[in-house]
Amino acid sequence: MRKKFFIALVCAVTLICVVILYGYAKTREAASGQATPAVIEINERMFVTQITDIYINPDEYSGKTIMLEGIFGISRFNDVTYLSVFRNSPGCCGDDGMVGFNVIWEGEYPNNNDWVKAVGVLEIVEANGTMNFRLNLSALTVLPNRGAEFVTQ
Repeated sequence: MRKKFFIALVCAVTLICVVILYGYAKTREAASGQATPAVIEINERMFVTQITDIYINPDEYSGKTIMLEGIFGISRFNDVTYLSVFRNSPGCCGDDGMVGFNVIWEGEYPNNNDWVKAVGVLEIVEANGTMNFRLNLSALTVLPNRGAEFVTQ
């Protein structure tokens, strides 16, 4: 009986310590004023998976800052210019897929097919009953080294 009581007491004390330390850490973070907004980094290894998760769970990502590297694309359709940052992926007919985001950029455009790092806030705009995902960029940098242009995960 004493052994069970002792084990329960140790567990209770441990739990209380964890709660106190967690609260202390949060209080210090808030008091320091140095909490930085989280940037969701789309990494190369899980590029397709992470972007698919954003498209499946838009409410969890709308308004959040996202950073990704990829191919800068410029295309025209019905006299409208579209900008995008993407990577090639498996598609319906083999290796013809593309995964990424349309982007809005007010600065000078990189060349079509340049490898870029893009940072921006995810906006979801409804048009004609369709949700359109785009990144409103705050930074767009041409990088000297290319990552994997074709991704599968």
